[in-house]
Amino acid sequence: MKTRVELYLFIDALGWNIVREHGFCRELLPYQAKVRTQFGYSSGAVPTILSGKTPREHGHFSCFYYSPETSPFRWMRLLPLALMPDALFNRHRIRHRLAKLIAKRNGYTGYFELYSLPYSHLPSFDYSEKNDIFAPGGLRKVPNLADVWQRQKRRSHISDWRLPSRENLRIGEELLRQGKTDSLFLYTAELDSFLHFHVSEPERVAEKLREYERAVMRLLEAASSSGRECALHVISDHGMTPLAGACDLGRLLAGRGLRFGEGHASVLDSTMARFWIFDPQLRSRLAAALADAPGHFLSEAEKQRFGIDFPDRQYGDEIFLLDPGIQIAPSDMGRRPLPGMHGFTPDDSDSDAAFLSNVEPAEYPAWIGDYFTLMTSGGTDGRRG
Repeated sequence: MKTRVELYLFIDALGWNIVREHGFCRELLPYQAKVRTQFGYSSGAVPTILSGKTPREHGHFSCFYYSPETSPFRWMRLLPLALMPDALFNRHRIRHRLAKLIAKRNGYTGYFELYSLPYSHLPSFDYSEKNDIFAPGGLRKVPNLADVWQRQKRRSHISDWRLPSRENLRIGEELLRQGKTDSLFLYTAELDSFLHFHVSEPERVAEKLREYERAVMRLLEAASSSGRECALHVISDHGMTPLAGACDLGRLLAGRGLRFGEGHASVLDSTMARFWIFDPQLRSRLAAALADAPGHFLSEAEKQRFGIDFPDRQYGDEIFLLDPGIQIAPSDMGRRPLPGMHGFTPDDSDSDAAFLSNVEPAEYPAWIGDYFTLMTSGGTDGRRG
């Protein structure tokens, strides 16, 4: 009987609607299912995949959270604002280079970016992903995939998220040919970046998916060349929702005299605004300012259902979520809306993730956290399509 290698190919932003519309890998990977995403962005969804836990449990949700006492940007208070004019220092390349310098100086190994958060706001915030969440011990509150595979003494490989997708696929092919690795997690992020700009261009999407289909074929061939069977599972974290409009929440807040640092703090993410409220009287003004905006404040029941009901309100006292397809622009993540975005309600069909496999699972994953059970138990029953 042939030995078998377990391969988990992570394709960022491969949504169920895209899989279904384009018939992605229908013959190669016939066992396919819609999977509910984790509310939020990749900063919360990927830790959920790597741990099987909700953000409330693993501690990651969004990049920035209010914590002036622990902020790695406290030194920015010493810089006169005259040295930080928007026209010069808010350019993406400069902010990206500054982020690299800050990460190196502080020894951060995780994904670290400043995005478009105003320099004057940064000293009020800490950053969640300082550590490499894929490495052993990367999720300090809970064990991650690397911890469990290490404990199980698997001959395993987990991709370096810093490398380009093609390089991670090439490394995976080589390891499969060598036949010395039993469990692989291959990370690819290229599709996410592509869909942010081209989600509404079906011909270009189809062409990009054909590239991934060829990659799947090469991986299966590489495993076969080593004389082993390959259980290949494609997993994703979320889909991509086409742009339906934009809303300038900053202008609405300013219109009610709500200014950062005056009784409240906020982060305007691409699809949601998070508020820390220090003056209870501001709540009514905040509600009035956003009364006509296309969205709603999450209820406590919704936060609990989405697994983001943090007891210490680390990521905000109130969260205003925009309707699917509507982006905050300008936001603290970027100045302009993108043709596609994720981070809307998991109830939006465009947000659904996807699971595809050439082996029928003992139980299909219903939520992206269920991948963890599959990856740590080898939860397939061996039947093939």
